[in-house]
Amino acid sequence: MAVLIILMLSCFAQTATAQGNLVVNGGFDTDSSGWTTNVSSGYYEPLKGDPAGCFTLYGSISQTVNSLTPGFSYFVSGIYDVDGEGVGGPASLAVAINGVSLDNIRPRNYPWQSFSFIYTATSSSVVLSLTGTRAPFRIDDIAMYAVPEPNSLCLMGVGGMMSALFFRHRRKARRESNSTRRPRTVS
Repeated sequence: MAVLIILMLSCFAQTATAQGNLVVNGGFDTDSSGWTTNVSSGYYEPLKGDPAGCFTLYGSISQTVNSLTPGFSYFVSGIYDVDGEGVGGPASLAVAINGVSLDNIRPRNYPWQSFSFIYTATSSSVVLSLTGTRAPFRIDDIAMYAVPEPNSLCLMGVGGMMSALFFRHRRKARRESNSTRRPRTVS
């Protein structure tokens, strides 16, 4: 029983340190604070996003995301809209972490599409960047959430072990009670 308690406590110790959206101002509701841009990269645009504002991207925008737990998975998502056709080729939006492109999007011709992928952290902080090429992009609702799977799986395993021990104990008690009964005599 002590082993089960230790396993259960270790499950709680494995929870990701970050809860909620780790991206600062991913909704661009009032401005583009929290993001690193240069003047030619784009601008904040009110009332064009979902719900209150968005960022119109001409180049790249980035943010250092902190409080990650190495080895844990994170769900990265956002929405985007391309403004016009690509100049000199098809338009694309690249989503990268630490300079490695994880999603290279070729937009379709309808507004506000979404992207999402799972990223497994290798360090406690990463640089999340979005780069638009050959056309301006509107981006909004950029988010990064911890995926709670390791903790859930651990708790399910502990629950399964506790159930097995309970049924084993119950079966053993039943056998002992059957062995102490007097045998019936047939007359």
